[in-house]
Amino acid sequence: MVRALRRFLLIGCIAALLVGSGAVADELPEPGVVVIKTGALTAELQRRHFWNLQRLSYRGVEVAGPTGAWGTVISVPAIGGWVGSGHTQGCVERIEEVTLTVDGEQVPLDDGAVYACDRAVLVKRSMLDKVRLETTFTFADETITQSVSLTATEDVAVTTVYPFIHCLSPDTSEWFALTWDNEEAGGEFTGSDELAWHSGWAWTAAYIPGDQTGFLLRDLMGPRDREVKMGYWDQERYHKLYVSAPPPEETWREGVSVEWAVRIACFEAPPDVWKQRANRLAPELIAE
Repeated sequence: MVRALRRFLLIGCIAALLVGSGAVADELPEPGVVVIKTGALTAELQRRHFWNLQRLSYRGVEVAGPTGAWGTVISVPAIGGWVGSGHTQGCVERIEEVTLTVDGEQVPLDDGAVYACDRAVLVKRSMLDKVRLETTFTFADETITQSVSLTATEDVAVTTVYPFIHCLSPDTSEWFALTWDNEEAGGEFTGSDELAWHSGWAWTAAYIPGDQTGFLLRDLMGPRDREVKMGYWDQERYHKLYVSAPPPEETWREGVSVEWAVRIACFEAPPDVWKQRANRLAPELIAE
């Protein structure tokens, strides 16, 4: 898995170079940024990354940034590999429809638009080769709920699925997690360029000590019959949080569909109690 992810990141760098040289530039959307603000949480959506999140700030502190591609990514060997968001080794994600509703009213996704609101919902339908991706971002109460579903429109072999990727700030110094069995895990970021996968996490959080700010991602789906893993790719330029979900089968039959959902929140806390603050916040994110 680690070897596959290293290849994934290398291909992403190559794809970026190709865009710069014009090799695939005509297939990518024009640059464009739309900003959503709910309370103290500010999120940036980018057209070039097919309306995925690319920046997240809380009370002016950048918690996650555009140092890598976010979003949903799958590997389809028959077309050459990775596809989704900024990843174009296999093919470019093809958007069929995208809408943004702010406080109940549909609004344009114009470059430079800033929407401060109580509730915003972005809904996107797109194709990743022969797999239809349906994505919903809900911004409300200083949280972001992300849900995705993937449905095969034809028989297709899919070997790897990352339903969620977030590029956390390199200023985060450590992480903490709690499993569904209430077992704690934690560690420090050292720029080791390593990724360790973990199973059974109910949620995980990372912390920026200099700004006393934390990021928390909560799994909303609960334990499953298929093992979902999470892990941080510990690099100097970002601490990239992956959610890895095994495909239901290597060859997805037409009509096979899978779905996932997570909720994100940020928080303030002094360094000596940030884990306790995360422990109190996490149950609030799953409460109905």
